[in-house]
Amino acid sequence: MSRPKAAVLIDGEHYVSVLQGAIEWAMRNLTDRDIVVAIFLGGTEKIGSPEDVKKALPIPVHFLKDPADADDIVKIAKEYGVEIVMDLSDEPILSYEKRFWIASAVLAAGMRYEGSDFAFGPLTMLNIAKKPVIKVMGLGKRVGKTAVSEFTAVTIKKLGKMPCVIKAGRGGPPEPRVVFGFELELTPQFLLSIADRGEHAASDYWEEALIGKIVTIGARRCGGGMAGKPFYTTEIEAVKKANELSQVDFIIIEGSGTTIPPIVSDANELVVSAYTPIEHITTYFGPLRVRLSDLVVLTMAEEHNLDKVEKLEKAVKEIKPSVKVTRVVFRPEPLGNIRGKRVFFASTAKKHDIEEVIVPYLERTYGCKVVYYSPHLSNRPKLREDLQKGLKDADVLLTELKAAAVDVATREALKLGKEVVYVNYVPKSVGGDVDIESGVKELVELAMKRFEDRRKHVVEC
Repeated sequence: MSRPKAAVLIDGEHYVSVLQGAIEWAMRNLTDRDIVVAIFLGGTEKIGSPEDVKKALPIPVHFLKDPADADDIVKIAKEYGVEIVMDLSDEPILSYEKRFWIASAVLAAGMRYEGSDFAFGPLTMLNIAKKPVIKVMGLGKRVGKTAVSEFTAVTIKKLGKMPCVIKAGRGGPPEPRVVFGFELELTPQFLLSIADRGEHAASDYWEEALIGKIVTIGARRCGGGMAGKPFYTTEIEAVKKANELSQVDFIIIEGSGTTIPPIVSDANELVVSAYTPIEHITTYFGPLRVRLSDLVVLTMAEEHNLDKVEKLEKAVKEIKPSVKVTRVVFRPEPLGNIRGKRVFFASTAKKHDIEEVIVPYLERTYGCKVVYYSPHLSNRPKLREDLQKGLKDADVLLTELKAAAVDVATREALKLGKEVVYVNYVPKSVGGDVDIESGVKELVELAMKRFEDRRKHVVEC
C-alpha cells in the first residue's frame, strides 16, 4: 500500500546542513509518509545560494518569492501529489498569522498541515448525498444565516424544486426529525404544543419549515473545531433521511455557528455580518471558509455599517478574487395583519438596529405603532422583564421565531389574551457583485452542474 506524499516548508534562517539533517531524519523516522519535495519560503541569513540548497537536500526544492504565497504552496504540492504539508520553518519567516493563512489554503485544498507541535487535518467530507447540495456556512452566531438559508430554499422552491433544509443545532432533537412544513399551519397554539412536549419549538428547523412551507430535518451537534469540524453531529443521519424522501429534489445543509457540515456539497454559501470582526475573515481559519465559498452574503449592510461592509468585502476579495459577493439588509415581514395595532416587538437584533431601522420600517410599511420592543429574545430573564413592562400596553406580540419566542413570549402573550404574530426576515440586496436572488439562482445552477459529476462517486452507507 502506497504511503501519502509529503512536502516540507523550509527557510533560510536555518543553516543548509541543519535543513539537510532534519529532512534526512524525517525520511528515516516518519515511516507513515514519503517526503517528496521541499518548498523554500525565504530568508537568506544562513544559506549560500539557491544552488547550494538544491545540491544539499535529497529532494527537489522549489523557491517562493513571497513566504506567505499560500496559493503557490498549494500549486507546488498538487504537482507532486502531496497530501501532507509539513512546516519546518520558524519565526521570523512565518508569523502565527501567516501560518494560519497557509493552513487555510492547504486545508481548503484537502491536504493536511502540521508542524512540530500542531496538526490540522483537512475537513473530512462524506459524499453521501444523492441530490444536489448547497452548504450554508457562517462566521458566527446571529449573522442572519437562517434567514439566508430560508431565502435560498424559497428561491429553489420557486424554481419548481422542493428543497430540504438540514439544520444541526446545539439544541437539536436526539434523532433527526423530519418536518413537512407544507402540511402544517403556523399558529401559536401549535408551537406551544411542541414546547409542551419538551421540544425547542423555536428551533431553526421548525422556523424554516413553517415559514417557508418546505421540508426540513432537525439534527444536533456538539462542539466546533478551529477549522469548523463539529465534535459530534447527526447531520450524516439527516442526509440519509433526505436521500429517502421522494418529495425532496434539493438539499440545503445549514451549518451551526461556525461549524462546517461534514458532507460533500456542490456549492457553498458563506454568511458574514457587518458586525463580524474583520480579523475573523483575514486570520485564523476565516480564509478557509472564504476559499470554500462560491457566494458570500454580507448581511446587516445598513448605511451606518457601510465602512465595515466595504472593509469586509475588500478582505474577502483579497482572499478569493473570483468569489461572488452580495450585500443585503434584512427587513421584517409579519406573517399576519398588524395594521392599526399597537405592537410589542421581540427580537434578537441589536438595540441600535431595532430603534433606527426595524421599528421605523414596521410602522411605515405596515401601519402599526410599536409601543415597546425587546432586544432580549435570546435572554429569558431580561425578556420576561421587558414583557412585564410593555406587553400590557400592546394589542399584539410581534416576534421572531427564535430563542424564547415560544416558551416565554408566546406563552405570556396568550396568557394576557394578546394576539401573536410571527415575523419573517427577508434579505434585500443593497450592493455587491450580484443581487441575492440572482446570486442564489447562479448557485443553484452551479450545484446542479457539479452534482452530475459528483453523483458518480456517491458512497452508499
